Amino acid sequence: MKKTTFTIVFLSLALYMAASSTFPADTTLHYNNRKVVISENDNEINISVYHRNEQGDTIESRKVYEGIFTDGRSIERVYENSFEISVPDIFKPKNKRRPSRSHWAGFGVGFSNLPQGLDFDGELASIVNLSRSLQYNLNPIEGSWRIGNSNFTGIVGMGIQFNSIHWQNNKAIEVEDYKSVVTTTEPGNEYRDSRLHYTYLTFPFLIETNWDLGRRSHFFLNAGVVAKVKTASSSAVWRNNENGKKEKTKLPGELNIRPVTLDLLAQGGVNDLGFFISYSPFNLFRNNKGPEANQATIGVQLYF
Repeated sequence: MKKTTFTIVFLSLALYMAASSTFPADTTLHYNNRKVVISENDNEINISVYHRNEQGDTIESRKVYEGIFTDGRSIERVYENSFEISVPDIFKPKNKRRPSRSHWAGFGVGFSNLPQGLDFDGELASIVNLSRSLQYNLNPIEGSWRIGNSNFTGIVGMGIQFNSIHWQNNKAIEVEDYKSVVTTTEPGNEYRDSRLHYTYLTFPFLIETNWDLGRRSHFFLNAGVVAKVKTASSSAVWRNNENGKKEKTKLPGELNIRPVTLDLLAQGGVNDLGFFISYSPFNLFRNNKGPEANQATIGVQLYF
């Protein structure tokens, strides 16, 4: 179908340019079950190809191709209803990279906080070391499909999210009576470091749109939800031993991190570089098994 479509486009463009003096500014051509619409505006030629499907008295028209041609550059887009697994552009020659694409696969890092709802003075938010509390996102798998004839794309995939939350040096998360609680050391006996780690498998469902900026650049925005399944968690502190060397102690017990949760995610950027903001509406810990805290993160993402 692609070969036939491109042949029709090429012949239509050649015919239009050869007969531009006799064709009106907007022209519609019909070829078998294809409809070609050619329009010209400010020295820009737009060619759209539609697939016509007749069922009884109903005629459905679905856009399958759009090309915009100007002096020195062209933008082409193929519309398909089928699910598509994207090949990262980083592995393609520059002349074969897409003018626009979906954005999930990539690597990102952001700063995290643990407010209580939207209260950034809550129990955990008030003891977080913000300069060292980071979230790392590695998203190797992405699939996308265009939603009808719109400029919106649906995105699914899979990734790994690793969170490293650091506390003030006199605080730690420990398990007491099967509950995760914040503990405080005695003055003069502070930790050299104290942190909480937890890791998730992530599964996004996002909707994206983008705008052409010219010169093979585009601005994109997407938003949606990311389901998360916990795979590991740990709490640890570091003290100086008798020889003055830093020594790690892993604190025992099940930390009661919620096993299944989700984030609300928004991303935006230009081409392969963007920013992300995420917020979890669910408590980090199981109900009544730990402090009240919702994770909020802001960071940057490199897409591939």
